[in-house]
Amino acid sequence: MAQLPLIRQAIQAIAVVYPMAKRLLHRFHGGVFPAHYKSLSARQPIRAQIIPDRLILPLQQPVGQPAELLVKVGSYVKKNQLIARSHKDASKALVVPIHAPTSGTIEAIEPAPLPHASGLDGLSIILKPDLKHLALENVLNSSGKAPDSPQALKETLFNAGIIGMGGAGFPTYAKIPKVQGKVHTLLINGAECEPFITCDDLLMQTQAEEIIQGALFTAQALGAQKVLCGIESNKPQAIQAMQAAAQDSIVSIITVETAYPMGGQKQLIQELVGIEMPQKTHAIDLGLLMMNVATFAAIYRAVHLGEPLTERLVTVSGTGLAKPFNIKALIGTPFEYLVQAAEPLTPINYPLIMGGPMMGFQVLNNHVPVIKTTNCILANPPEPQQMQMPCIRCGECMDACPVNLLPQQMYWHSQAHEFEKVEKLNISDCIECGCCSYVCPSHIPLVQYYRHAKSEIKSIHQEAKAVELAKQRHEFKLARIEREKQEREARLKAKKAAVKKQAAQASEAGESAAKNTKKSSAAAAAARAAAAKRAAKQATGLDSDSATGSVAPSSEASPVTPSETKPIPAARQKAIDAAKKASKAAGDEKNPKVAARNAAMAAAKKRAQAKAAEKNSDQKITEDTSKNSAKEATKKAAMAAAKKRAQAKAAKKNSDQKITEDATKNSAKEAAKKAAMAAAKKRAQAKAAEKNSVPKIADEPDTSAVNKATQTDLTVASEPTAASEKEAARKLAVERAKLAAKAARKPEPSRTQNVDTPSTGQDSVQNKRQKAMAAARKRAAERKAAKQQESN
Repeated sequence: MAQLPLIRQAIQAIAVVYPMAKRLLHRFHGGVFPAHYKSLSARQPIRAQIIPDRLILPLQQPVGQPAELLVKVGSYVKKNQLIARSHKDASKALVVPIHAPTSGTIEAIEPAPLPHASGLDGLSIILKPDLKHLALENVLNSSGKAPDSPQALKETLFNAGIIGMGGAGFPTYAKIPKVQGKVHTLLINGAECEPFITCDDLLMQTQAEEIIQGALFTAQALGAQKVLCGIESNKPQAIQAMQAAAQDSIVSIITVETAYPMGGQKQLIQELVGIEMPQKTHAIDLGLLMMNVATFAAIYRAVHLGEPLTERLVTVSGTGLAKPFNIKALIGTPFEYLVQAAEPLTPINYPLIMGGPMMGFQVLNNHVPVIKTTNCILANPPEPQQMQMPCIRCGECMDACPVNLLPQQMYWHSQAHEFEKVEKLNISDCIECGCCSYVCPSHIPLVQYYRHAKSEIKSIHQEAKAVELAKQRHEFKLARIEREKQEREARLKAKKAAVKKQAAQASEAGESAAKNTKKSSAAAAAARAAAAKRAAKQATGLDSDSATGSVAPSSEASPVTPSETKPIPAARQKAIDAAKKASKAAGDEKNPKVAARNAAMAAAKKRAQAKAAEKNSDQKITEDTSKNSAKEATKKAAMAAAKKRAQAKAAKKNSDQKITEDATKNSAKEAAKKAAMAAAKKRAQAKAAEKNSVPKIADEPDTSAVNKATQTDLTVASEPTAASEKEAARKLAVERAKLAAKAARKPEPSRTQNVDTPSTGQDSVQNKRQKAMAAARKRAAERKAAKQQESN
């Protein structure tokens, strides 16, 4: 241990010739030793606060989403009053509230330039101070005591709007763990390694007790066992003040070597604790928590006094200023206003720098406001630009890198847009300290290449994330479509099964109904056939009786055997009796013309009544049959049977008409011809025997025979079935034979009797025509006789 001072002295002696030899005096790799320029502002006391004409308060903070407005244009606010916050989840949105730095009126709410390298505008609140300094006391409702839990501390830090004030700007409440015991060592960063910046040095000199108390409040809430504070060796006054404030506490003040970037989190942790942080890890994962001295001072004021963060200590320095200084500037003060207070040596017609010369950036508008992360405003006149030369592969950048990366290879791949290879070289661990650019003999702006590569890699990851999200959504959509398709197919399958089952049941019911219908139809057909057969038999018997009556009126002339007698319906019997009466009455009439007409009318009326009675009888039989079948068959079978019956009736009607016409034409002619021949032959024989017959009558056809044949034919034609027609034809032939035999045996009836006797057949049209022909012949004979008398 006694040899360490000797080794340190030897290294410092070598550093006069080779400054990089000082790297042996600290633990982390690399680092550089630029000129400090801290004395420009450190020699001056903290300047009194300056109130500008207008304050610009951006809603967008360095990290997180913008806050939401709580005031309107024209509203009057007091110092510490809440004017913007977020209604979203703070842990996700990373939004911090904004408080009024002083009292005044909201002049406007409009876009204004942000203190960012991009120079973009952001929505801002424009506050015009009234210089009255009216303030709200203890707006955070603090008790002045240390929080007893991490959650209580988080709420206080969130309501106070405190963020990292060392340059990163990450919300402080988001860095605090939710449970105690997770942090065993609390670290205070007082290194302030970057040139020109002295705000932390002056803060430690003037507010050391507030810094130590803020650290103790935080350690007590988190349950930390010890607190370590690292201060560079070039700040002796700050070291003394901090040691005095940390007496009789768990805070240890440690002096570290003056090297850049000693203020980096990884570098100071390695220097204070001796732990080199692995890649892609956070300090909280190692049980460590580090914050800047200005952040601990703001924590003290929030916990003890209930004051939000509305002002901070800012260094205004640079080679272009005559009187650099440190000042407690209100949040929202324009850069130009503070720089003019430092008496510039030349007009400020060049961009100012926010931050230090190593990690700071130029602002495109000098009227950008001071924000919570603004620790320094530099006014360095631009120097002649060094021409960029090709890389000579000297390796100085690799030796200077404090993170032990390969800056040379990252530069090559970044220049070639090979971002995947750059990512594999762990470019995400680069802290953008600028050591590589500082030592590069070719004057290559390596940090700018790395920043561009980081932004491109971030964009690639965001696109890949969006693509993955779209892919997941598409796969989910396909899965949903497939699921819906399967569900739809399952429903369709179940529906088809139900329809198939229903069809099977309907088919079984239809088959049973068809069987019942078939039986009912067969029964109905059998009933109709039986009824038709009975009607045909009755009609045949009636026609036979009529023919017999017309040929031989008396029972003695044409006796009827018991076998030939058949039952006749009452309606037909009445019609027959009426026809007989009409025939008898016609014989008594003096005027043959009137008698024939009356007889025809009476016969037609009787036949209509007989047909109506027969139709009613058939309908009654059909209704009875339908009622019986309807009890056994379904509605569908009944309709089918009704349809069949309608068709059968139509066919029967057409057949009856055709048979009637044919029978009327053919049978009348043939019967008349045969009867005439037989009558002529018989008359010839009778004339020779009796000498009583009138010659004129021999020339006339046997009307009774014709009428008999016509009645027989019409009766046969009324049969509804083919079997009945055959039977009728057979009977017609038999009747014709009988008539021929009777005509041969009997004498020819008188012409008057044949003409006046009306036909009792069913075809009234044929009878009327025959009567009309007879009447016409009679009238012709009368006119001829009248002419002969006139001529005589």
